[in-house]
Amino acid sequence: MDRKRLGIFGGVIMAMILSMVFYTPDSRKEVREKTEMPVVSVSIFPLFEIARTVAAETLHIQPIIPLGADAHVFSPNPRQVADMSKSVLFIYNGAGFESWAENLKHTLPSGVGVVDMSRHVTLLKHEEEDHEDQDHAADHPEEEEAHHDHGGVDPHYWLDIDNMIRMTRVIESEFSRIRPENATLYRQNATAYIAELQQLKTEYEEGLRECKNRVLVSNHDAFGYLARANALETVSVIGLSTDEQPSAKNISDIITVIQEHGVKTVFFEALVNDNVAHTLARETGARAQSLQPLANISEDELKSHETYLSIMRSNLAKLRDAMECR
Repeated sequence: MDRKRLGIFGGVIMAMILSMVFYTPDSRKEVREKTEMPVVSVSIFPLFEIARTVAAETLHIQPIIPLGADAHVFSPNPRQVADMSKSVLFIYNGAGFESWAENLKHTLPSGVGVVDMSRHVTLLKHEEEDHEDQDHAADHPEEEEAHHDHGGVDPHYWLDIDNMIRMTRVIESEFSRIRPENATLYRQNATAYIAELQQLKTEYEEGLRECKNRVLVSNHDAFGYLARANALETVSVIGLSTDEQPSAKNISDIITVIQEHGVKTVFFEALVNDNVAHTLARETGARAQSLQPLANISEDELKSHETYLSIMRSNLAKLRDAMECR
C-alpha cells in the first residue's frame, strides 16, 4: 500500500475512533434528553433567575430578551416568536412592561400556557407628577402613542422582595403542573430560594434603617417598589419608560431637590442613556453612579456569575453609601 492510500486509510480509522468517542450511546442520550426537555420562555431577568433556580436541570429555561438590551423598548423578532411558540409555558412580567407580549400571547399555539406574573403580585399605583409632560402629551398624542402604556401601575414590582417571593411560589406551582413528577424538587428549590430572599429582605431593612438622607434620585423611575419597602423617597428625571424625554422644568426641579436635600449621588442605569444623570451631577456637584433595576443584566454581569441576590446586595451597598446610613 503506498503512502497516499495509507494516509487515507489512517484518516478513516481516526474518524471512526473519534465518532465512537464523541457519539457514544450516553452522549446521544444526553443530547436527545436536552432536545426533548420542555421549554419555558420568560421575558425579564428576575423571571429567568427564579425559573432556572426552581427548575434546576428538569426544564429548559429560555430567556427572550437578549443580554444587555433595554427591556423597556425590546420587541421580539420572528425567530424569537417562533421559539416561544415551541414552549410549553410563556411567563412575562405584565403590568404594561412588555408592550409586545399582550398581543403576542393571543397568537401563540393553544398548547402554550401563558402566565402574566403581574396578576400574582402586589402592584404600586403610579402617580404622574409632571403636569408639563402631561400637557405636552395632550397636545401631541402621536408622541404619546410611542410610550409604553403601564395602565397606571408601576411594572418594576420585582424590586419589592416580597413580590419576588410571591413570584417564586407561582413559578413553583406552574412547574409542578407541567412536570408533576418533579413537584417535590420544585418545592425544595423554591423553599431554599425564598429563604435567601427573606435573608436579603432582612439585610435591606437593617441596612437602610438609619440613614442621614432618604432621597433616592435616579434618571428613570424604576425604584418605586424598593423605595416603598424601605421608606425612601424617590425623585426621577423621567417616568416609568426609558424612551421618555425629560422636560426642562423637571430637570430644574430635580436640581433644586438635590441642592435642598444635600443629595450626594444621582443614580442611573447602565443599560440606558445616562447623559441626564451626568448633567445633574455636574450641575449640583453630586456624583453619578449606576444602580441596577434588574429588568435585564449585561453579558459581563452574566460572565461574572451575578444574580438577582448579588446585584441587589451591590445596590444596597451603593444606597447605604449615598444616603450615609449607619
